[in-house]
Amino acid sequence: MESIKKQGGSAIRERIRQRGTLIAAVPGDYRPLAYHEGWTDAYWGFDIELVWKLASYLGVKMDVILTSWEKLEEDAKTSRFDLAAGGISRTEERARKLTLSDGYLSVGKTILCRRDDAARYKSLADVNQPDVRILYNPGGTNEHFIKTHLPKAALITWADNSRIPSRLVSGHADVMVTDTVEAAYYAHQYPELTAPLIDKPFTTGEFCLLMGRESAPLVSEVNEVLRKFREDGTLLDLKKKYLGSLADA
Repeated sequence: MESIKKQGGSAIRERIRQRGTLIAAVPGDYRPLAYHEGWTDAYWGFDIELVWKLASYLGVKMDVILTSWEKLEEDAKTSRFDLAAGGISRTEERARKLTLSDGYLSVGKTILCRRDDAARYKSLADVNQPDVRILYNPGGTNEHFIKTHLPKAALITWADNSRIPSRLVSGHADVMVTDTVEAAYYAHQYPELTAPLIDKPFTTGEFCLLMGRESAPLVSEVNEVLRKFREDGTLLDLKKKYLGSLADA
């Protein structure tokens, strides 16, 4: 690690420019941040466009690869990517072990449920009940939040995060715990679903970019670009494009 630190951001940036691409990894299951359309092998979302703009600023193209929430830390430590995106929460635990950018999007944990059941959930305590079936994707901050704050509920894992909302609609589970941006997106996409507590999130936090081990020295430059995007309106434009009513949140 010491030899990598000595290279500095300029050396890493030059290596990326010689390669001609910035390698970005995403779990690819988080609408509207970063989603992988399997049948077309295409990627779209707020974070996809954000990283594309970052790569353009560095003068290179973007190459997107898939990771998973469970393998995210391992892939970062083995430098499988230059940076990762796609709804990555900036937590103290991650910051102790990995290199994270500054936050660029404020979020908080909330719930998604069937509209017919909305009156049932007025607080976190109402969700933490044995007869409430919570479906979650393992490996991320949703799992940590659920196991910490909702131990009495019936917890069910589901590998594909993007399919959990449809499982709620079909009655296979009752609640999805997720971030406000994802809850708002699916509440809009599925008329049967709602996020009744979205205005009172259980937590507050920010999304960030996660640097690979070898590209860690580039984080200062990444933060500078994010600052520029914040000042010139780029981030606000992305919020309006992908987050709709949450753009001013």
